[in-house]
Formats: sequence, structure tokens, C-alpha cells
Amino acid sequence: MNKRIAVIVTGLAFLLLTVGIAGAQQVLLPAASIPKFVDQLPVAGQISVVYAGVTPGYNIYMREFQAQILPASNPAAVPPIAGFPASWVWGYLTDADLTGGFPRPSYLGPVVVATRGVPAYPRYWNQLPLSGSNVQANMPIDMTIDWANPQSINCAPDALGNYTNTLCGTPNAYTGPMPAAVHIHGGEVEPAFDGGPDAWETPDGIKGIGFPNTDNIFTYPNGQQESTIWFHDHALGLTRLNVYAGLAGLYPILDTGGPSAPLAVMPKFPEHDIPLIIQDRSFDTQGQIFYNLASNPQPNLTVHPFWIPEFIGDVIVVNGKSWPNLNVEPRQYRFRLVNGSNARFYDLSMNKGLKFIVIATDGGYLQKAVLTPNVIFGPGERYEAIVDFSKLKVGTKVVMFNAARTPFPGGAMPTVNGTDTIMQFTVVANTSGLPNTAIAAGTALRAAGNPIQPIINGFTPPAIPPAAPSGNIVRQLTLNEVIGAGGPLELVVNNSKYNLAGLLPGAPTPLGRETELPAVGDTEIWEIINITADAHPMHTHLVTFQILDRTPFQAANWINQYDAALLAKGVLPGYGPPNAYNARNADGAIGGNPAINAFLQLSKRRLPLPYEMGWKDTAIMYPGEVTRIVVRWAPQDAPVTGLGAPTAGTNLYPFNPTALYGGVGYVWHCHIVDHEDNEMMRSYTVMPARQPIE
Repeated sequence: MNKRIAVIVTGLAFLLLTVGIAGAQQVLLPAASIPKFVDQLPVAGQISVVYAGVTPGYNIYMREFQAQILPASNPAAVPPIAGFPASWVWGYLTDADLTGGFPRPSYLGPVVVATRGVPAYPRYWNQLPLSGSNVQANMPIDMTIDWANPQSINCAPDALGNYTNTLCGTPNAYTGPMPAAVHIHGGEVEPAFDGGPDAWETPDGIKGIGFPNTDNIFTYPNGQQESTIWFHDHALGLTRLNVYAGLAGLYPILDTGGPSAPLAVMPKFPEHDIPLIIQDRSFDTQGQIFYNLASNPQPNLTVHPFWIPEFIGDVIVVNGKSWPNLNVEPRQYRFRLVNGSNARFYDLSMNKGLKFIVIATDGGYLQKAVLTPNVIFGPGERYEAIVDFSKLKVGTKVVMFNAARTPFPGGAMPTVNGTDTIMQFTVVANTSGLPNTAIAAGTALRAAGNPIQPIINGFTPPAIPPAAPSGNIVRQLTLNEVIGAGGPLELVVNNSKYNLAGLLPGAPTPLGRETELPAVGDTEIWEIINITADAHPMHTHLVTFQILDRTPFQAANWINQYDAALLAKGVLPGYGPPNAYNARNADGAIGGNPAINAFLQLSKRRLPLPYEMGWKDTAIMYPGEVTRIVVRWAPQDAPVTGLGAPTAGTNLYPFNPTALYGGVGYVWHCHIVDHEDNEMMRSYTVMPARQPIE
């Protein structure tokens, strides 16, 4: 984004830096004043653990409380540091947490440990404050974007595109009951329990159209392969703020007796199997979280007074603790890496010669362990990696670093001794007495009867992008910025706003906004054409997919053709593709866009990185490239061909993904949550038969 945003004048930047909303004032706490490696990383015990395989029904409460994110004190420092106060946050609490002490050591959690094949039935309760919230006073809720809007406040623009309702502009922001929606990210669940953007509820009981009317009980079948999935807020137009305030938890699915992996060789949970949920935050001089509007200045203040393209924090927080330390024994550890940031990408590496042995992606184990010096991942992505400390002496200190630019990949470098630093590990004596493990590059991770099978069902395995076989569906879809006078007004998928309707006559839902209508059991190839300035981590609900390749294209030439087609058809930014969505173009693809194969630079085509060659639900789509993914609306371990293989119209899930609730199906979107909150998201509906194509 930074390439297109004009520099905001110094006075305005200072105003945004020091003045909050609704009369509140926050002054940025310099990140350099926060000592590093003072506090220990919160692990199981400090972060609650729920064993859903033992207790399938459990309560999760959304509450406001205090957490000690910054160091409370550092008596070893010279001179001693008095420390920082606890921060007000929002988080998910269990029944046991309600009687625990406050402030808590982390705002994150709980870790819900599920068992494959054993359904779970969580009940989610929005008990955020109805008024007087310490957190909400510092959350710049922008009512001019498409959001949950429980009080139906009218913030429609005037004929000039400006918002004249004084309730909608500076210094006003929404202060009513806060909507929240719990999305099970990576979960194979039916639409009613997916927790998408329309499934929100307020503390006083106002519900979005997608909220299941089932006494707040959700159903998670947990039928998928062993993997690290997670849950977080997804309320329409509010995800960036609710997640920033703390609403996120982990949900590993373990296959205790099945063929997912040889669990006996894996480090033991929770002693040597530890989540690392990495986020960036900013704080004010009172130690409170600060959604700093100057972190990527607001490009169009008169249109969106509080929305910014990307929040960029200056403090790295892991498991809810700023720049923590973890004491490790000289042995192998399994780290479940989760990028929980709003917009920041990470390029992780470690000193002392240590490397990552990646064993799993978002949706489960790789075929074989992959040795790599670094791991790059965007918001929403997860990787599981082994790090071997066994050759280090007791007392050795290891630092995990970050080299990713922000915005990614062409923005500013991380700050030295700031956002270039993630956390520290200190090697201590082995006191657990547990045997070490011996996972190395090339270690087989899957049982012989359960390999990762390429799911290019009905398609030619791609040496170059093929034309669509007769009857099969290839979609070519764009990622777009809508630019205003000062920079982005919003971002969109396939030039289509989230609630844009009418692109497909006879759409199958009352809302009429869906264009992607895959058949249950079918396999499709999606070619995502990124014509923005930055990378986007695109996420599909319900399904995991496989990355085929990434290919640069002659962007200027293709965009000229694309813009000419939009102009010729009179299509405005955000109001759909230039051509009929369901008509095949010269490449045999649908989506309503000009054919792109002739513009591809095939000599520069790249296969996915070795550690990406598994099941993914979120993948990085780089600017100026076409990223191709192959998606199948069936469980991961369904056979590709032969007896039992899914075909269009056959449902192998243990639930019905075509069953809508409130006319709502699933969504796919950018997981830079500042983007998804302002239109970079589209609904899709799983159908009982293939989508008609002209």
C-alpha cells in the first residue's frame, strides 16, 4: 500500500499519534523503552487448556479483563525497572478462568485440544461490557465501512462520497454494545457453525443474520486430519479491532490412534509442544493497547475517519507477552507457529546456527520433514516446526528474528532491535526426564496409507497453466485496490464488494451476492491475479487447498486491457468484473475477467516452497503474480480416483455444507484483517451440483 499513499502532513500525523477517540487521549509508548526477554513465555498453565475430547461440551466467555502484556518489573536491571501496569484487553475465558486471578499472564487462549472423530459442542457467550468499556474507549470503530451495525446507524455517503452524519466522523466512533463472531479458522464445519462475518451477536442479544439460533451451542465434527487450527473473532467490519483487543485462541486437533502421523516420535504436548502465537501491538504511556491510527496513516479521512489500510505495531508480542523468553532443555521442541497479527508478515530465522524442521502446514502434516533456515508466513497462516537445541550448552541464549518488510514484500524493513526481534530461548538443564525425539530433514511424517495426494482431479498436472477440461471449472479472479485522493478507499476481491449482489441472475440465496458456487465433491482450480501493490494472505473457509504455482505476468499490459474492459462496460471500482462472470474467456476460465495466459512469464514460474507443499487454508498471493490453487470440496483424505473418490454432487463430509443458515454460506477473503474489514471478502455457497457455465 505504501507505494500509493501520499505522505500525510506532519501536523495531522502528530494529531493521530497523540489523540484518541471520543475525547480519550493516548500517547505512544516508545517500543525502545520496553525491556526484552524479561518475562517468560506464557505456556499451558498460564494459558488455559480445554480437552474437548474429554469434555465435548464447554463454555467460552468473551470478557474484558486485565493481562500483564508488558513486563511488570525488572529488578535485575541497572537501575531496577519499576515496570508497566497491566493492560485492559478482551479475551476468551473458560469456566475455570472466571475464578482465577487477575491480571492474567496472557490475553490469548484457551488452547482447546480436540480429538479427531470426537465432536465438540462449545457454547460461546458474548459478555463484553454493555457500557463503560476500558478497551472500547480506545478502539476506533469506523461506522462508514460495511459493518455489523447493530443499531442501524445511517452512515451513507452523500453525492460527493463524503459522510456528513456527525455521528460517523471525527471525533465520534461507535460506543454501543460490541458485536462479536467466533470463527473456527481451518475447521470443517457446516455454515451455521463456521462463525463467518454475518454470525455476530452483541452482549444484549442482537444477532446477525448468520448467527445460529441454537442456545449458543456450536457443533464441530473434528473429522479432519490432525492439524493446528485456531479460533478468532470474525464480526463484519470489526475483525481487526476485536482480534487486536485479544479475541483469539488455539484449537489443535490430535489424531490419537489414527493414520495422520507417527505420534510416538513427536515431542510431547504440552511440555515440549508449544504454541507461538506471534502478533504486533502498540501501547500508550499508561501501558494500554493502542490501535495507533498513525501506524499506516488514514489515507482518506473525510471518507473513512478511523479505517487504516494496515495496522502496524512497534512491539512484538508472543503468546500475549512482549518479547518473552522461553527456557528450553537441550532437546527437540515442536513449535506451533501462528501469525495472529493484523497485517504484519514474518520471515523467521534463528541465530546460533539453528534451523527449522517444518513438519506441518495449516491443514496437517507434510509428507516429509523439510529443513529450512527461515519460515515466511502471513496473517492467518500456521506452520509446525521442530527446533533442535540438543547441541547447545546450558546457558546458551538463542534469538528468533524477523526480516519481513511491512507492508510485505516491498515496504519498510523491520526496526533494528525492535520488530526485527521476536523472542529469546535460554537453554537450561534437562529436568523433565522425558526422552528426546529424533526428527530430521526427510523424516516421513505420514503413514503409508495416508499420503498427501495431489488433488488435480480431472486436470492435467500442470507444467504450464492448462485450459479447463470440458466441464471442469477454472476461475480467474482478481485482487484489487480502490484508490481515493489520498490512497486506498477499500480493497476488493474480483472488483466486487462483500455485499455486492446481482452479478449472477438467479443466485441461489435471498441475498444474491454469491458468485463462487462450487459443487460439493468437486475439484476446481482458482487462479488469483494480484494487481495490487502488496501481498495478500488469502483464506478459504471450510476447505483446505494445495498451491500449484506462482507465475509473474506482464502486469502493465494486462491491467491496461482489464481497465479498458471495465471502462467499456461502465463498471465502477468495486462493482464487479468487466465481463459476464459465468462466460468462459479465451483461457476457458470463468470469473468475468480478460484471459491472462498470454501475459504469463512462464520462465519465471515458481513452485510452492518445500514447506508449503501440504494442505493450506491460507496462502500468500504476491503482487504482479498469478497464484494458482487447486481446491476440492471434500475431506482431505478422500481418495483422488477410484472407488470412493468424490465427484461433483457427492458429499463426503459428516455434515451438509450446502445447508445455509439465514441465507448465509461461507466466505473467502484476505486475512490482513484491516483489508477484510473493508470489503476484501466475498461470500461463496457450496451447491449440490455444478455451477452453470455459458
